[in-house]
Amino acid sequence: MAKRVSRPGGKETTRTRSTRYVTMLGIVLVLALTAVLAACGSDEPDGSTDPDRTASTSGSLDVPTATDARVPAAETAPPVLGPTSAQTDREALVTLYNATDGENWDNNDSWLSHAPLDEWDGVSTNEDGRVIWMNLGENQLSGEIPPELGRLVNLEELYLDENQLSGEIPPELGNLANLKDLKLGENQLSGEIPPELGGLVNLEILYLDENQLSGEIPPELASLSKLRSLQIGGNRLSGEIPPELASLVTLSSLGLDGNQLSGGIPPELASLVNLRYLDLGENRLSGEIPPELANLVSLVSLYLDGNQLSGEIPLWLPSLVNLLYLNLEENQLSGEIPAELARLHKLRSLEIGGNQLSGCVPASMRQRLSARYAGSQNFIYAGPDNLTFCTEPEPP
Repeated sequence: MAKRVSRPGGKETTRTRSTRYVTMLGIVLVLALTAVLAACGSDEPDGSTDPDRTASTSGSLDVPTATDARVPAAETAPPVLGPTSAQTDREALVTLYNATDGENWDNNDSWLSHAPLDEWDGVSTNEDGRVIWMNLGENQLSGEIPPELGRLVNLEELYLDENQLSGEIPPELGNLANLKDLKLGENQLSGEIPPELGGLVNLEILYLDENQLSGEIPPELASLSKLRSLQIGGNRLSGEIPPELASLVTLSSLGLDGNQLSGGIPPELASLVNLRYLDLGENRLSGEIPPELANLVSLVSLYLDGNQLSGEIPLWLPSLVNLLYLNLEENQLSGEIPAELARLHKLRSLEIGGNQLSGCVPASMRQRLSARYAGSQNFIYAGPDNLTFCTEPEPP
């Protein structure tokens, strides 16, 4: 993802004011010429007497001032098609600026100016002037996301994460059929996840994490057939994990942690064979860990901590041959720690405390898990203090 480029400010205000005066003078001259021609009874079939053109020049200016930044549409204007629809993109951006306290953004250079949209801070356009990329992340946006953003139909990447946005996610964002990346995480968004987001057929990245979203996970998200990463953790989502999510076969990262999800872990998730990161921690999930998850051989990280899972630590865990991080702590797991864990040769972190386990950690894992090195890449052991390493010989 390209970083937002900050441009020097302080000059755009003067240029905008001068251009506005020239434009107003032109409008006065056009209106005066129209009156003269009408008085002379001119029968010129086109030009200044065209009703559409008259309407477009007698109304408000295209670009608003800082005090009144609304961009009104011409009442009699024809449908906006082709390159001219860049004007509707400009209107949508002005609406966003007004709705999210644009004057107090950290970076707002060229916004509300006559400059091309790709000179507005955090905005890129295609050759037709249509907005295709917008990165306003970590930029002090506050207020609600306006539904007018749904008119940016050429938008491919939208980053509004790490701000103070509130209110609901507009269902109109489901109109952005070309969108590939949508990041709205780390805000204060509330309400339910709009099922209309399931219509974003080209979406590859969806981050809604660390908000205040509630309700159930809409099964419509299973229609996002190109999705590679779905992060909706750190919210107040409830209900069960939709088994329909198993159809997201291109998914490599799934984070549902830190919600209020209940029920069992759907065994259907075993269909997500490309999954490398799975975080279902800090929910209210119950039942045993489904054996079908042994099919997730690409998994590098598995977090199931902070739930109400029961039964024993699965003997099939060594099937996850690429596993580096395993967290099963703070559940209701029982039985002995299986010696088979020693076959997790790549494991760097094992967290199994806060359960009802007995026995010892396989001795061969001592070298990998015994030392704690904060901030390093060394193997660590983060298990409970009362569990010890085995001393007796282990099975091959």
